[in-house]
This record gives sequence, C-alpha cells and structure tokens, in this order.
Amino acid sequence: MVAYDRRMSRRDLSPEEPRDLVSSTGFLLARIGSESRRRWTQALAALGLRPSHYGVLIVLAGVESASQKRLGEVIGVDPRNVVGIIDVLEDRGLVERGPHPTDRRRHGVRLAPAGRETLQQFQQTGIALERELLSALDESERAVLQGLLLRLLPAVAGKPYEME
Repeated sequence: MVAYDRRMSRRDLSPEEPRDLVSSTGFLLARIGSESRRRWTQALAALGLRPSHYGVLIVLAGVESASQKRLGEVIGVDPRNVVGIIDVLEDRGLVERGPHPTDRRRHGVRLAPAGRETLQQFQQTGIALERELLSALDESERAVLQGLLLRLLPAVAGKPYEME
C-alpha cells in the first residue's frame, strides 16, 4: 500500500474516504477521473455540447474529412449512435456532411467554420479546467503524471498511444 500523504489534511477527507481507501491507486484514479469528467461535462453543457460532440469536433479538427463509421471508432461510440451525434452538430452548423474526398461510396463529415470556433473556445475552457484540477502539482509533476497516464493508456485502449 502507498503511504498516506501527510500533506493532506483531515479536512481534505470526507468520512467516506478513510486512509485505507485513499491508499488505493485505483480508487484515487476513479475519484479524480469522476471529478474531472463532472467538470468537463458541465463546461461542455454550458456550450450545449456533450463529450461525444467534443470528440467528433476534435477528431475533425485534425483531418480534412472522416466517415461517420471512422468517427465512431475513434471516439468509441457505437456506429448506430454516431448519426444522431452528427445530426445535432450539423443542425448547430458545427459540422458539414458531403462527399468523402477519397471514397465516393461514403459520405464525409468535416468541421465547419463555426465548429472550429466552438472548438477553440472550448479548448481554452479545457486548459483552464485542467489547470484548476491539477493546481496542486507543479509543472514537472504534471509532466510526470502525463507520462505515467500515457504509459497506462494502452491497458485501457488496447494499443500504445504516442504523442505527436
């Protein structure tokens, strides 16, 4: 077991979080992940978006066009649900559907100018959220955490992840 960090005060722990519980790395990852997701979802909701919407926008920002099937694969959404996600984004003018640039049998989805603006706005919000969440760490500790999380990612993603 990992030793309890003495920098944490008793007021930092709720009655549901005894020392034995916070010595569990899995519990801490789940607890911090849950809070991160809550904040992230709340910030997206303020823009009228959900995490799946953001996923589509961020993927499309890096490519000219993508098929709906590929978008579903990349963001981890069942292909049957991707159509609804794209419909919402298209209705808001954030994405556009059209011919796929390399496969005439498929439709491609691309980021609309309004989608690019929304994405830039949210990325700034995301930076602020991350800074707030990680405020207890200095810059070098954040870099170490990022590296460790990237090493763990293949265990949940099924393949190595490389930063570009």
